Amino acid sequence: ARPAPAHKSMPKARGGKARLGVESNDTCCLICLDPQPQSALFSAALPPGSAGPSSAAAGCGHVACAECMQSYLQSALPAGAQQWSAPGPPCFDAPGGCIGRISGDLAAALLSPQHDDTDNATAAAPDADAATDATVTAAAAAADAADADAAAFADLAATDLECRGFASLPVSAAASEAAARAFAAARLAFDGLEAGPPPLGGRTTDSANASGSHRAGALSSYNACREGFVFSNGDSYGVDGVPEFEPATIALLSAASAAARSLFAALERQMQLPAGWFEACFGPLADHSQWHLKRYCPEAAPPHATTADGRRVMLPVHSDPSLLSLVLHDAPGRQPGGLGLECMVGGAAGGAAAAWEPVAEHGHGVATVLVGALLDRITGGRYRAARHRVVAEPSAHASAARVAATFFFRPAPAALLRRA
Repeated sequence: ARPAPAHKSMPKARGGKARLGVESNDTCCLICLDPQPQSALFSAALPPGSAGPSSAAAGCGHVACAECMQSYLQSALPAGAQQWSAPGPPCFDAPGGCIGRISGDLAAALLSPQHDDTDNATAAAPDADAATDATVTAAAAAADAADADAAAFADLAATDLECRGFASLPVSAAASEAAARAFAAARLAFDGLEAGPPPLGGRTTDSANASGSHRAGALSSYNACREGFVFSNGDSYGVDGVPEFEPATIALLSAASAAARSLFAALERQMQLPAGWFEACFGPLADHSQWHLKRYCPEAAPPHATTADGRRVMLPVHSDPSLLSLVLHDAPGRQPGGLGLECMVGGAAGGAAAAWEPVAEHGHGVATVLVGALLDRITGGRYRAARHRVVAEPSAHASAARVAATFFFRPAPAALLRRA
């Protein structure tokens, strides 16, 4: 199950129905969506035939017909298990996700040759075609749930972007796995930077469209404390001795681009723009993005570049020349804080004084989203560009461990900026 963000309940779709399946007082199977009498429906942690609204509080309320439940137990779960999670979407108000569990007794009854999905008396096991159809239906339902989750998380992030200029965006399990693989490959490749891909600028003198590698201190003050790899306009390349580097970085760009599309779709909904407006106006954004996969070197920080409280600045204050930027950090799951990444809040005329705020989370499972200068420009300041910096953490280990992938989603070079 995919839990909702801890600070907000997941929204429901238009019309009041939950994002997947049916309302808790409907009597439809959540997998095949066929109406069924209550006596033919089963709910995790509840006895057969009691899946109506009066008993929803006693269990998770995710109901399925016997045929779908049989297929779920037969095709999706390990043999010999004594308890299974319910085959339904998350309970949106339960912090730990779905609370339903299918007991071994209920599973045994459903899989018994004597069970019938109509009168609970006698039945034959579903044939292979029925089992396959149910599995396909369940997979489609899971995919729909993932899409709905991505849209809901993006809508929440878009609201934060309008209010603050930055937001946290939980990413899919597939994106989290892609990040873990790419970071693992990058850590193997960092030590071979000088012997690896061509130095940045080796393919072009235009740094905005360059691909390659660089050591700390190269090119500009923005790279004084960081080194690694740069990819422009969908480019990819390999690293000698690290065969997984190229396929892993390609997969990470694809995952980040999917997350960005969900964000742009959320902005289109928020601004009441036609679906696909951003890519229609500015071109396929993934084809024109630039992204970095870099590690930080706190020991290279200039001694004079310090904050008011004495911390060294590893990346100077700036806003990005993009529509949106996404930052992923190398850490498992979702961890508190941003490993030194801070955004400026306040400072507007008549508002609170400007202050620096650490981003809330980092890790493979969550992206930090930053409004870029171009989105600020085309929306007339409705979405304010996020001014941000990276400072050395009090823990030297935390600063040295900072490895980040930053994606700058920007218009095609020939695209004309237009007001949103």
